[in-house]
Amino acid sequence: MEKYLVVAIVVVVCILLVIYTQRAEGSSSQKSLKEIVQKEFPQYKVIEKNQIIMICEINHRNEPDELIFIRIDPNQKKNIRTFGRRVTFTYSKQPSIKEMRKDFAPYL
Repeated sequence: MEKYLVVAIVVVVCILLVIYTQRAEGSSSQKSLKEIVQKEFPQYKVIEKNQIIMICEINHRNEPDELIFIRIDPNQKKNIRTFGRRVTFTYSKQPSIKEMRKDFAPYL
């Protein structure tokens, strides 16, 4: 009888753990990509234009100086293009924070 009680407690704990982790993931996916990027890189200005996220520095004339463009295009694989100082990252789905940190590190 005690064995069944231990097994039941373990099953209940596992179910609660799954419910908790699924709820935590859902809340992060409700944030927009702009909010996630702004939270991750607070020292830069993040602007969203035409479904493109721009990570910018503000120059001495108080104008945004674009460093990184982030595009989400389901029809393309991950792609990195460089134009002078500016870099365009194209992802097929919303990138994770870890992936963005790793990709943007050489450019920021």
